Amino acid sequence: MRTLNEHVEKNLFLRRIPARMFVVLGPALLMLAAIGIYAVVAYSVSQRTTEIGVQLALGATARRVVSQIVGESLRIVSVGAMVGWALAVMINLHLVRGPLYLSVFGGVPLLLVCVATLACWLPARRATRVDPIVALRQE
Repeated sequence: MRTLNEHVEKNLFLRRIPARMFVVLGPALLMLAAIGIYAVVAYSVSQRTTEIGVQLALGATARRVVSQIVGESLRIVSVGAMVGWALAVMINLHLVRGPLYLSVFGGVPLLLVCVATLACWLPARRATRVDPIVALRQE
């Protein structure tokens, strides 16, 4: 014999396991995505060191170079986020058939784009600190 609350808790225990896993895996996967975006942008920036050096030597401001690199990278991230969002909405409508939670379907892509912006900004900002003469001598 047990109370109704104990019965409900015991039955909901197995349903709470996936929720607990997402609490741990969600931030870990977000961090992995940020590291991946950072690595790709850092590699791309390292391949364009001469181009960045020429831009800086010709008078481009560091802010202009950073905004160009971040803008190019975020266009790709935005397309990926929109495709992922559309797939998630279609899956929710056709398989789950539950309500569209605006906090989830709006907040998660926004969080991903914010993290991606930071991951793109860091290598772009570091690239503008390169001396244009040193960058031009590399070739």
